[in-house]
Amino acid sequence: MGLCFRIGVFWVFLVPSAVADIYRCIREDGHVTYQQIRCHEGSSPLSVKMRRSGWTPLRPGEQRLLNRYRKEAGSGRRKPYVAKPHVGESPACWKRRRQLAAVRARLRRGYTLREDEPLHRKRDEHEDYLATFCR
Repeated sequence: MGLCFRIGVFWVFLVPSAVADIYRCIREDGHVTYQQIRCHEGSSPLSVKMRRSGWTPLRPGEQRLLNRYRKEAGSGRRKPYVAKPHVGESPACWKRRRQLAAVRARLRRGYTLREDEPLHRKRDEHEDYLATFCR
């Protein structure tokens, strides 16, 4: 254990820091170079903004453009079915139509084997009720 700990401490001192100073050096011929070591006595390190990796926020113009593209793409989508009461329909019939729409949607989306019979039975009951008592 002591040997492993000593090796770990040794590596900590050998690993250079992730952020290093950057110096801007101008040669006699006017050529500019950037390096990690000082070029002469009076040089001082530059402050360089490091870009963070990963997601960066969009500028306002880019955000507006993205929102416009999303709106245009969403306008072509099919609107979900919303059951609306027919003219003069009773609240009980309207409720049954909504329940039937929910059961049909569940049957379309998929269900487990255990839900198979109860869902089909509910669908048949709602359809029979609507055929018998509602126009």
